[in-house]
Parts: sequence; structure tokens; C-alpha cells
Amino acid sequence: MTEALNLIVTLQPRAGCLPDVVSTLTTLAQASRQEAGCLRYDVAVGKELVYLFEVWTDRQALAAHEKEAHFVLGVAALNRLCESQRVEFVEWQGPG
Repeated sequence: MTEALNLIVTLQPRAGCLPDVVSTLTTLAQASRQEAGCLRYDVAVGKELVYLFEVWTDRQALAAHEKEAHFVLGVAALNRLCESQRVEFVEWQGPG
């Protein structure tokens, strides 16, 4: 069985763009949660950074997500609204 893919996306909005980044991510999250293979898609907002926590069943599900119209449009908007974006694949560690 394939292990799920866990991603953390860190975004630094341009000055004054935080509300638009959050709005864009909220729309993206709502659509992405409906996709086959999406196990989790959550947005967290800090004082200066915004974080996206994603869990996908496998690489095929993530690849399909990246071809969806809402993803393509959302990424284009985020590219305009953010100073920087970083995607990191992570492995959650269990307790103990």
C-alpha cells in the first residue's frame, strides 16, 4: 500500500495582500477537498505567513490535482499575491 503524501506550503503574502491570499486559498481548499484522493486540505494564517496543510492518497492524486482548473487559477493568483512560496513534503511523526 502506498503511503499518503503530506505537504506543507508556506506562503509570504506581499504587503497588503494577506486578505486576498486567504480568500484565494479558502476557495482553492473548498474545491480541492472535493477531489478524489484529497484526505486533508487546511489553511492556517499567521501574522506574516500563511500555511497550507495537504494530505493526498498518493502521487497520482496530487498530479491530478495539479491539472484541475481551480488549482491552475489559484496558483496563478498566488504567484501575483505572494513574495514567496515554499512546498515541502513531510512525514508526520507519531507520539512517543
